Amino acid sequence: MMSARSAATPALRPMGDPAHLVGQWVRVYDDGTVGLLLEADDTSWSMRTPTGIRSGRGRLAAEPVTRKEQSGPTRRRLRAVMDDPGLPGTEDLDLLDLQLAAHP
Repeated sequence: MMSARSAATPALRPMGDPAHLVGQWVRVYDDGTVGLLLEADDTSWSMRTPTGIRSGRGRLAAEPVTRKEQSGPTRRRLRAVMDDPGLPGTEDLDLLDLQLAAHP
């Protein structure tokens, strides 16, 4: 017997100016990567993730991280690198926690 489940439809995603997201933790729509957006415009962008800098060309399609579920793996990685003096793990984790607290 066949199931009559409705297919999930993707939510509409706002495509505002990516420069407004600079300084925030964001989730990239294409692959779900979560990182701190360092710079963005209509032609390129870069973000810091717990594993390093990621950059791309073209307009960034991303949304701010507002739910703890979106940040779980990233928070674990940041905690793992907190003691490395060459990485800003503690500061990044603090910024992520502040951003999440602003969206209860």
